[in-house]
Amino acid sequence: MSHKQALKIGAVGAIAGGIIGLVGNILHPRESGTLDSTEAFLEEVSGSDIWVADHFALLIAVSLLLAAFYGLTHSITGESGTIWARFGWGAGIVGVALGLILLLSDAFAISELADTWADSSGAAKDLALAAGDAVTQINFALFTGLMLFLFGAVPVLYGVAMLRSTDYAPWLGWVGVIFGLVNVAAGVIQSFAGPAELTAFVMFPIGSIVITLWIVYLGVLMWRRSAEVTASTN
Repeated sequence: MSHKQALKIGAVGAIAGGIIGLVGNILHPRESGTLDSTEAFLEEVSGSDIWVADHFALLIAVSLLLAAFYGLTHSITGESGTIWARFGWGAGIVGVALGLILLLSDAFAISELADTWADSSGAAKDLALAAGDAVTQINFALFTGLMLFLFGAVPVLYGVAMLRSTDYAPWLGWVGVIFGLVNVAAGVIQSFAGPAELTAFVMFPIGSIVITLWIVYLGVLMWRRSAEVTASTN
């Protein structure tokens, strides 16, 4: 694959994935109390009209980010920058995999369990609640991994790669490093302290939205660079 094609693939993945992810993140239901109570969480899911559609949109967005990271890796030159970009690519693969598993579980497993719980009574309702609690705990671990990798390690590593090369303005590298570390901090806090509104409803939404906008802007830059490559070859 040519350098121009890699840049275009990365640009499309970054812009489309970022915009879809931004909208999905903003629309994602977030109600106080759902982190401490599985019943409250299942009630939120069963009562939401956009839960499945929102998570399906986020599923598409996360899938497109793999293309974004592919193009971004190929857009960074220089020996040191390239090494750090490859580390970012590796972390991106892990992060995207965690994100896809989490979103598939949220979109289908949790949704089905929530509807079953809402429509059941007696022993069947208790069984659905127990199953929902188990799946929620697994998804919590996946969500923490998403914070640490996809929105944490990935932007930090690519940010360092940008700072170690001359392909992007230094401020873009610092945005990736700083807000990536915000998400890493949220993941670490959540790993030790458990679910908390500070990490899930404050730190991660802010950090992830900034990183998403960062990815969209990088997509615009990659598209412009692919056009420059085309112009230089004519």
